[in-house]
Amino acid sequence: MIGRVKRWREARAAERAARFVEESVVLEAPGDQSLWVVFEPMGSLYELPPGESLTVRFRARAEEGYGLVRKDDYVSVSAGSGWMTAWTSAGAEVDIDTGCPEFE
Repeated sequence: MIGRVKRWREARAAERAARFVEESVVLEAPGDQSLWVVFEPMGSLYELPPGESLTVRFRARAEEGYGLVRKDDYVSVSAGSGWMTAWTSAGAEVDIDTGCPEFE
């Protein structure tokens, strides 16, 4: 009985995972200007220095996708009902809730 319940739970988890797709986007600041990245829906900001890049990995439902809006001086990113993670070009993970990179 326990084995059957475990297999059922594993199958349900696999079904849920299959509904999500992963995609990565690399954002780059223009050569002489900073670029602000706004993580939605939290509204946290990350300043991307000139010449640097930020990799944002989205995991979202295939039917919903993710949001990426580019304006003159900022980019707004959103994972919809999924989630996202972000890394600087130096490899530090950016806290999506606060917009602060980890320090080592």
